[in-house]
Amino acid sequence: MRIGIDARELQGRTTGVGRYLRNLIGTWIRTTDDSLVLYFNGPAPLDPLLDHPLVLKRALGDSPTRGLLWQERSLPRAACGDQLDVFFAPAYACPLSLILPRVTTVHDMSFFSIPDDFTVADGFRRRLLVAMSLRASRQVIAVSDFTRREVVSHFPEVAGRVTAILHGADDEASPAPPRDSSRTALGIRGPLLVSVGSILNRRRLPTLFRAVRILMKTHPQIVLDVVGENRTHPRLDLEGVVADLGVQAHVRLSGFVSEEDLAARYAAADVAVYLSEYEGFGLPVVEAMARGVPVVTSARPATGELFAEAALLTNPGDAGEVAGAIRELLDEPGRAESLRARGRALAGRLTWANTAAATRDVLANAAAAR
Repeated sequence: MRIGIDARELQGRTTGVGRYLRNLIGTWIRTTDDSLVLYFNGPAPLDPLLDHPLVLKRALGDSPTRGLLWQERSLPRAACGDQLDVFFAPAYACPLSLILPRVTTVHDMSFFSIPDDFTVADGFRRRLLVAMSLRASRQVIAVSDFTRREVVSHFPEVAGRVTAILHGADDEASPAPPRDSSRTALGIRGPLLVSVGSILNRRRLPTLFRAVRILMKTHPQIVLDVVGENRTHPRLDLEGVVADLGVQAHVRLSGFVSEEDLAARYAAADVAVYLSEYEGFGLPVVEAMARGVPVVTSARPATGELFAEAALLTNPGDAGEVAGAIRELLDEPGRAESLRARGRALAGRLTWANTAAATRDVLANAAAAR
């Protein structure tokens, strides 16, 4: 096949959707003979993965233009001349004016289910684009069965076109450095908790900060390292919350970090914590498990459905319950080791080879139905 791909998620700082797309591309170029035409809004990123004979980088314009204008004008104009069999939109919205079979991935339906996490204008725009894209797409990919159910509940007319395909653990994660040297470099003397992922209000970081305040009494050297950009709406003053709770010496707000620095944090960590009231999948959970870090996460969908066998599940709004789950892993080495083994086994089953093969099947079916 010749597959066109909206590759904007590979530009700038690569977060969850960008990691998803990068792993798919990396697997496809190793396992298929498909040609991949990647479309960028402005210059393509410098990435050795994309310098492959099967990959054609199409930088549309010398500098980025407004996203919707690029999506509905620049991209369709270029794609129509590239002899594509199918077009893949990995991030919620496809080019509506493109006359080709399209496959769109939906990572969650948060714009519909928790609209307060978005500005009024942004939420409306996203809901409209997702609705139009779902109806325009030949096939739709949901990243979990929970997300599939969410899509169908809002758009029952697309039920027969939605396939749930789970993520995998990152194939190209930086090698894990030695634990002792990582802890020394990070200045860690006691237990280290890590929380990874873009910061949204639904991910309940203040609850985790309050749990740390509880744990300080029994683990006075405990440190929580928070990795991810603050994307909250309404804007949450994280530094202010930390100061008000008196946990400044125990909470580090690291923001976005490189892959190497993230690997060092996982190597040094005792527990990974991922609290959220709502998730479509929860990629940081499976990536922590693949690194051998025991996980505390939410007993909410989709994390509660996907990871119950290999994580401690908790109420993301109850600081005492969260603290109790973390304490169990810090104070009971056998329990922590059991979860490490279960987590590695679960992550081993969630591979990008499986994800990429299933995604390619959906693309091939869409292309064949022209």
